[in-house]
Amino acid sequence: MSENKLTDKHLRAVKPGDTEQLLGDGGGLWIRVLPQSKGGAINFYYRFLFNGKERRYNCGSYTATSLAKARESRNAARNVVKSGLGPVVKEEHERSTRSATQAMESMEKTVTALFEDWKRVYLCVHRKDGGSAVEAAMRRDVLPVIGNMRAKDVCLPHIVQVIDRVLERGARRTANVALSLMRQMFRHGMGRGIVATDPTLALSKKQAGGKETPSDRNLSPGEVKELADKLRESDLHPRMRAAIWLLLATGARVGELHKARWSDIDETQGLWVIPKENSKNGISHTIHLSPFATEQLKILKNVSAGPYLLTGRNAENPLSDKTLSRAIRDRIGAGSLKNRKPRTASLLLAGGEWSPHDLRRTMASRMGDLGTEPHVIERCLNHVQQGIVGVYQRQENMQERKAAFEQWGRQLTELTRGQAREPT
Repeated sequence: MSENKLTDKHLRAVKPGDTEQLLGDGGGLWIRVLPQSKGGAINFYYRFLFNGKERRYNCGSYTATSLAKARESRNAARNVVKSGLGPVVKEEHERSTRSATQAMESMEKTVTALFEDWKRVYLCVHRKDGGSAVEAAMRRDVLPVIGNMRAKDVCLPHIVQVIDRVLERGARRTANVALSLMRQMFRHGMGRGIVATDPTLALSKKQAGGKETPSDRNLSPGEVKELADKLRESDLHPRMRAAIWLLLATGARVGELHKARWSDIDETQGLWVIPKENSKNGISHTIHLSPFATEQLKILKNVSAGPYLLTGRNAENPLSDKTLSRAIRDRIGAGSLKNRKPRTASLLLAGGEWSPHDLRRTMASRMGDLGTEPHVIERCLNHVQQGIVGVYQRQENMQERKAAFEQWGRQLTELTRGQAREPT
């Protein structure tokens, strides 16, 4: 049977009609012209017998596939048939092989590539900060040790190596965090077919940084007085001193204060509204500002410029959320830090070391001493009620919260006896 009967001129002259048309090029290659009602497409196919049955193999569509290319596909398919295989079966086999190869390639990812996949698929979507805090921890403690390893090759001793490196600097809680993040990352990898096992499985927190116990540090009334004296004599910038008192007066978190804008403050009503995107639990929170808290805002307004309560070097940007914590930590240690100005425990209190988060706990504890109901304190802290209470009791207790903040503000004024105010 003769082959190559048609030319491109024939194909260009083809016009779709009311019915389907078939044109033979020879050698089993056919051109199928669909009717105008079905779009008028022109398709190539190779018709052959396989296992006693007529089969068809798609060779492309005109004009995306030229006549010459369609003949090449026909010839390749014909050779496959001669070898005893079906072209369609061969294609399916090749697709399966490609899929298996791709699966094997995914198993060759490094730990850094595994982390990037975890970040793209999960962290960027489900973490409020887009995974930036997790990424910072991973790049500091994990990736420098095992980042270049193939993820599938990581074993328990490699995980222990990461943990031991963190423990060498005495950061036990950070070691637990590193273990938790690696466990989450490798379990993500299992779900994505990147690794077959979780190498952290046999390691517990007890064998890493040790069991963590919740901190119960809070400042006694006497320590609040002591803090007022020490802050008065400290070398802290006035905005830092005002920030400390504002945290103690409002029970806000450090991150919430650092992100606070003046537009969040209603001076007329005496309210600070923390938008949901700034709060830890993603729920908007209203804080009633006592006269004591308002005094601290006046100090910040006098020493800050720009849209934020606490501004950085650039007035348009907020102060880093680590700056205040670092300034306090530098001044409660027993000795000075390398390359930093010596402060010799200038803010160390009688009850020992303290942190900004302890101020939040202090407010809650002292409110309780003043007789504020526990559920009101929880609302002042923007805590979400758990269990059946959280489902059915959604009241805001605004009047009770206002009274609690006012009472606590008066207590602070009495404890500090004006020492929390900056000189004018």
